[in-house]
Amino acid sequence: MKAVEIKNLKYTFPDGTPALKEVDLTVEQGETVGIIGPNGSGKTTLLLNIMGILEGEGEIFILGEKLNKKNINSIRRKVQLVFQNPDEQLFMPTVFDDVAFGPLNLDLSKQAV
Repeated sequence: MKAVEIKNLKYTFPDGTPALKEVDLTVEQGETVGIIGPNGSGKTTLLLNIMGILEGEGEIFILGEKLNKKNINSIRRKVQLVFQNPDEQLFMPTVFDDVAFGPLNLDLSKQAV
């Protein structure tokens, strides 16, 4: 089964700068993929589109489900994004609070976390 499938994804920044041009990508379940390239090549923009944080043109499927505004929350429960720089990722005062933030917002009890 395809974990991620991207078809003809395009993204242009608000200032008119093109970031992604006709990207096609398939990642099978269990497959390990590295997305590499120099700064400014579109890696983060691609991942932010996969997470539905940015909205480009084209189609993105997660586990066979087409990403859209109606199912974004259910898809975000299946796919996670961790930034390379911890200063951009960590925002709570302790590691526990930071790690617990997501599960607590999914209504898990503090005891379960």
